[in-house]
Amino acid sequence: MVMYVSLLWFLLFGLCPISVPDSIPIGMFRTECHDRHFWLSVNSNFLGHKFRFNVQADSKVHEVSGQWAAECGYTMALDSWGDLLLRVSYLACLVENQRETEFQLLVWFINQDSNGKEKSYPLLLTCPLQVPWAPRELVCEQNYMEVSVLKLLPPDNHIGTAWVTPAPVELGEGLLEWRVVFRIPAFSQGGGMREETVPVRMAHLLGYHINTTDSRILLRCAYGSKLAYMLQWGETDVEVVSATILYKLKWTLLTVDMSVACTIGQARMDGSDVLWSLPRDLPTLVHPPFIEKVLKLGVGGRYLSECVAHQRGYMIHDNNRTLELRIPFGAEGGFIKSHVIDGLYSQSYFVDVFLLREWEDTAWSLTQQRIFRALFIQHLPRPVTLINKTVPSQREFSISLCCFPHDVSLGNVTVAGQPVLWEEMEWKGVHLSQNPFPNNTYMYLFQMPFSNSLIPQKYLGDRFRRYTLYGVFSFILFPDGEIYNHSATVEAELQDVVLPKLKGECTARGVHTLAYYGNIDSSEWRLYVGGMRVDWELVELGGFSLDPHELYLSLEVPLYAPGMAYEGLGLQGLLVSVLVSLVHLETAEEQTHVQRCVFPVRELLVCLPDGRMVVMVDTAGVSPPVNPNHTALLDPACRPLETDNYRAIFSFSLDSCGTVATHDGDQVIYRNEVRNMPPFPPHLRPLSQPQPHYRVSLGCVHPENGSRTLAIYLPSQSPTLLPMEHAHKTALHSHTRHPEGRGEKQIRHSQDTNLKGVLHPKIKIVINHLPPCCSKPVKALFIFGTQFKIFWMKTGRLATVPKTAK
Repeated sequence: MVMYVSLLWFLLFGLCPISVPDSIPIGMFRTECHDRHFWLSVNSNFLGHKFRFNVQADSKVHEVSGQWAAECGYTMALDSWGDLLLRVSYLACLVENQRETEFQLLVWFINQDSNGKEKSYPLLLTCPLQVPWAPRELVCEQNYMEVSVLKLLPPDNHIGTAWVTPAPVELGEGLLEWRVVFRIPAFSQGGGMREETVPVRMAHLLGYHINTTDSRILLRCAYGSKLAYMLQWGETDVEVVSATILYKLKWTLLTVDMSVACTIGQARMDGSDVLWSLPRDLPTLVHPPFIEKVLKLGVGGRYLSECVAHQRGYMIHDNNRTLELRIPFGAEGGFIKSHVIDGLYSQSYFVDVFLLREWEDTAWSLTQQRIFRALFIQHLPRPVTLINKTVPSQREFSISLCCFPHDVSLGNVTVAGQPVLWEEMEWKGVHLSQNPFPNNTYMYLFQMPFSNSLIPQKYLGDRFRRYTLYGVFSFILFPDGEIYNHSATVEAELQDVVLPKLKGECTARGVHTLAYYGNIDSSEWRLYVGGMRVDWELVELGGFSLDPHELYLSLEVPLYAPGMAYEGLGLQGLLVSVLVSLVHLETAEEQTHVQRCVFPVRELLVCLPDGRMVVMVDTAGVSPPVNPNHTALLDPACRPLETDNYRAIFSFSLDSCGTVATHDGDQVIYRNEVRNMPPFPPHLRPLSQPQPHYRVSLGCVHPENGSRTLAIYLPSQSPTLLPMEHAHKTALHSHTRHPEGRGEKQIRHSQDTNLKGVLHPKIKIVINHLPPCCSKPVKALFIFGTQFKIFWMKTGRLATVPKTAK
């Protein structure tokens, strides 16, 4: 209920001993009437540099502070939201009691700015009594305990009040004749209780405010007063004042029990709940049999219905004669304050609760107990909850971070070490939203597509790819401006890889292969030809032609280049094959393609590692003409395997067909010849057909010890026709470079016949397009593990430049 606030300017100006009142700004004060209290709150924005409350009755003014406030029934504190709260008992000092049906209090709020200038704001609070007084009422405030009981008249022996024959007492007016009997533990008497009787004026000096109204007797004291004692009730600490007041009324000495007890234990965490306990039937206050009639819970000055309490998770239950109040940490109605402690996020939780209890027992027909308590849990570590909502098939990361109170704001997001700029989020497909919860907290939802350049990718094999989000979320805590950085790593796997694909064709120059990139970074793959990694040394050595395009890399291996395998030689031509492989660096997964081609040849000499020599000779252009069918080796019995009109093919072992072996250092030279040898003896040759003189020298060079290699020559450049130091230099192919090992796996051609060939003097690399891996200018471009040196002109286009070897 909102109380009536009267501003009696003309009256206050005459009575006010403080200062001239200032006009009250709208919305800065809120006043309410509760069961037994005035409630006055001041907005936190209006408190100023310093502030205080004064209360006034007639010409008497007193500042609300310290011990006086506790003894006189005033409680001043900051509530959960930072507003200043003044709660005043209707029976407090300086409150005008109008026949105990209406209560008035003049309050001055004084604030001071940073320059020391004060302003005063008077508020006349008026509250009617809304709920009739109970025979006994107990109040457990945050800074004091209070008990008031109904004052009854003899001769009736009313419940809770006894009359006896008057005893001699010190005479005086009013309360001067009253006595207070305190019962306190007698530790020296075996644990019993002892009594100590003091006059009322002595009790006042001890910190006890005792007073009487037309119908009630009142006792109030601050916590920790003398003659109060502590009691352990289970795990709960209780402060007790056990007192009886003796007073004289019409020649009769009356006694009334004025005991009061309040729980002073603090709240604690029990699992995820804030737990606070208090005795249900403390013997000091309850006289069995005991009947609990009413139990109400309020938060922030408002009673909660059972439905609302259930929705918020608030619970009160009896646990072995102890009432336990459970409130979920962070539940609605409380206030959360965020902190950063040693780099970790933590929260403090504050909630202002009050309880109203009513019970019956044998001593009192009705007792009401009102308990006000500010429960707080400080610096509780609260790990940020990351919820991974990513659905890989949707091709974007979706993660939520929760749960944050309103004093936390997301200030910055860093992905892979790079800040995500707010103004670039939308057009890059990045989304950030803030979603509230009913308990006044909220979560952040962050979404980023897999295709973002800040998302690293890793190929796992079997067409699976892993996307990883390395994020750092920087939160700002208000009002202190503390920064909390939360790191998050989220992975998602998706079978979305389009593997590189190889296609080949035969050209007039050699074997042409197209290596399509697929949709993963080509730098993760290595390109091999004939088991040898394609690097610039091999490219220059073999005269390869490389041409990167937007979708594929073009590779042409010329005839007789390294990496080319020779599978057969016939009149149709030379059968060659090129094995091109792409091998993934981490998974060792392979994509291979073998392209076979037949190249027409007129003559060729092949020295095979198995100790054979294969030769094709061409008799075209010989004058007089030579019939290929009439040719033979040094051993006339060794005739061609196959002939046509001009060519003949021989295949023989180096230790047959008249082959002559000579030693030169650590090498062996094998020599033979192809001669024109008609099938009839010379003495029978017709004179009209003279025998043409035809000889073609053949030769192979092999090491005397060690493995032999394949070499190919033109018969006209046979090593038998040159000095030995130049013999190998004339070979079209001479295998000296071996396939590279890659971990446990090697790529090898079935015949292992990879050769070195005649070097092309210059190689030009033309880059027409960039592959998918490269979206911005770079100084070096890696395609399937081969580095291309590229330069940019002012126009932004790629220049065609001669390739520089590593």
